Amino acid sequence: MKSIRVTKYNPKNRDAKGLYTLVDEWTSISDVGKTYHGQIFTMEQYLETEEKYIRAVEVLMQKTRVNHLKLLDLENHSHETALNLSEGKTIPIILIKDLVKMILREEVWARLVAKNQFEIHFGWDYYMYFVGESLTDDIIEELRKIDDLYVEDVQSPHLD
Repeated sequence: MKSIRVTKYNPKNRDAKGLYTLVDEWTSISDVGKTYHGQIFTMEQYLETEEKYIRAVEVLMQKTRVNHLKLLDLENHSHETALNLSEGKTIPIILIKDLVKMILREEVWARLVAKNQFEIHFGWDYYMYFVGESLTDDIIEELRKIDDLYVEDVQSPHLD
């Protein structure tokens, strides 16, 4: 099964084992206000990156003509959400942006699944993976057009 990693991390900064070598790098919304590379990391910078991840999810859904995703393996860390999330719930495309924000902000975690098409997995440290046979070269090329997001052929650690 095809699997790609879509992240803010430039592959040029990985060692031979694939480990990211820049240690002075933000990895979470909780890092807003901290100093990286001699600069305070701002909410504006966080939101700019978050929007790129959301755009990547939107590209995948649009290119595959998927209009909803199912939540699997839901972990709800904030307990109450505006989306009233539950295991197995189907989320329409109009609410996907809010859901992805919640996941990236570590309020909830889930695999997002388009049956027989693809899955979206999220990992620690702002990692995101797209998995599925519907990941065509056209989709990957479109994802690569998103500034400061990098697409790599990497197996998702969340595959069963």
